[in-house]
Amino acid sequence: MNLRKRTNTENLASVWERTASRSGMSCDGDVWFENPISTPYIASIAIKAAELQGRRVGLRFLRKLQELLFLQKQNISDQSVLVECANSVGLDVDEFKRDIHSESAAKALQCDLQITTEMEVDQIPTLVFFNQNIEDEGMKVTGCYPYDVYVKIIEELLGDKPNPAPLPSLEEFLKQYRFVASVEISVVYNMPIQDVEKEMKKLLFKQIVVLVPVKYGTFWRYTEK
Repeated sequence: MNLRKRTNTENLASVWERTASRSGMSCDGDVWFENPISTPYIASIAIKAAELQGRRVGLRFLRKLQELLFLQKQNISDQSVLVECANSVGLDVDEFKRDIHSESAAKALQCDLQITTEMEVDQIPTLVFFNQNIEDEGMKVTGCYPYDVYVKIIEELLGDKPNPAPLPSLEEFLKQYRFVASVEISVVYNMPIQDVEKEMKKLLFKQIVVLVPVKYGTFWRYTEK
């Protein structure tokens, strides 16, 4: 590995480690040394290909892909990894493999990249909010803020305070997302991490979840009965 490439790898690994330490979401920088992503483009196309089969299954694919990358340190630019990921979340694998190379997926990704350019998105995380009026400009928010800040932004865009949907039971939430971090549960249910851990240990005792050891944070996997 030449000096420039090694320096870049070390910088990426360092950013990931700092992100994990700050957020409580595991983001293992060792992947850049052990199994670096060779071609990020194919992973991006794969996400759009999954979304062609529906928003919900597309989200499941994205979460599983994040798990494979951030926790299991797999090379998500390897097509065999992408196909296995698609299969694990219930995608039509044959259709998925065709769509990876389709014009539809390429156009969907190009649209995302165009919005990124138009909104001058150059930092992570960045969220862009739009309302239902396509004539109105979107609002770009760069950086990580408390959840309430994002709620206020939505209220300003809508010009009204929306009524939040009722929260599902913790078990239903776990059943839907399958693999979640304690910090995610803390944000969704507005609970201190200590209380989340207590509730999750109850479900662990009932064999509803299993604890997944990771480098940072605490993760839980829902188990089918």
